[in-house]
Amino acid sequence: MSNTDDRIEQILEAHRRRLAAIREDEEELESRLEARSAELFQAMAVADAEAAEAEEKARAEAEERERLEAEAQEQRDAIARSMAARRGKDVVAPVDEDDEEAQYYQRKSWLV
Repeated sequence: MSNTDDRIEQILEAHRRRLAAIREDEEELESRLEARSAELFQAMAVADAEAAEAEEKARAEAEERERLEAEAQEQRDAIARSMAARRGKDVVAPVDEDDEEAQYYQRKSWLV
């Protein structure tokens, strides 16, 4: 029986060693997984921040283009109004009806 008991002890000891090695491997894998997960979360946060920054930049550029287009349209409209006024018998009508000097600019003859 002693031989059988020794054999059982050897098997149990081998099992304990394998189990300890497996647990060490598992702990190592878990620590590597945690480290990699932290790296991935950090990379995701950086990517999200870059995407938000790019979106904000694109929005600002679009607003600037709209502003410049509005200014250009305003200038084109002013030029068109001016050209129409010149074609209309050289009488310039003020855009602002409350212009106090409107009478001066609307006179028929500039010869005084």
